[in-house]
Amino acid sequence: MRVKLLTGALVAVTALLSACETMTTSRRVAVSANEDWVILPFENLSKTPLAGDRAKSFAETHLRAQGVGGVHVYEPQGEQDLLTILDESSQIDTAKQWAKDNGYVYGVTGTVQEWQYKDGLDNEPSVSVSLKFLQLQDDEVMWVASSTKTGWGYNNLAGVASKTIAALMDEVRFEEPRTVTRYIKRVPAPVQAAATPVPPPPPAITETPAAPAAAAALPQQNTDNAAPVDNDDKDPLLSPYQTNLREATNR
Repeated sequence: MRVKLLTGALVAVTALLSACETMTTSRRVAVSANEDWVILPFENLSKTPLAGDRAKSFAETHLRAQGVGGVHVYEPQGEQDLLTILDESSQIDTAKQWAKDNGYVYGVTGTVQEWQYKDGLDNEPSVSVSLKFLQLQDDEVMWVASSTKTGWGYNNLAGVASKTIAALMDEVRFEEPRTVTRYIKRVPAPVQAAATPVPPPPPAITETPAAPAAAAALPQQNTDNAAPVDNDDKDPLLSPYQTNLREATNR
């Protein structure tokens, strides 16, 4: 009996929780987390102003949480008049064309149907949002899903909205592709003229050092005023007679 009561209570709680959230998705797809993604404008059909911008912010956060690195949020280009701002479908078409021209591969857009606290004593937060993944280069809708979630009275609206978008993205498999195809337009590099061949440097010339200059000639002795040198041996101790006799003997 006790087991039956516990089982019945569990079934009732499960039914109550499932009644608080409904989700509808298309077939599950696999997308590349390494490609370039862009968050496009969201259409806001709820009574809450700027609910689409808030949904875009949560979409970017959960895309990055799934491992997507190249995420760009589209911003309107230039000034816009009031009619353009109010025409959200036209903004989405303009953003899609801009993203396609700039080489983005995947685009994320969606629609916000409800984003508010319900009237009543508990003021439960309620969110209803749909997401759409686009293959921009092929103009193909890859995946679409919608979810409606109502929280408890102690929950806040932002937390319920974040969980709703996270649950939707969990239905998509993000993976690395075997072959990554890039659609980014590349500007061809300018053709450079052939470089003029540089002639080889001339061989180095080895200079032989000059022989040292000859030693300067010794200065010559000036003999113009010198006294004549007498080569004969003269003995200053001999008398003139002895000297003459000696000279005669030598002859």
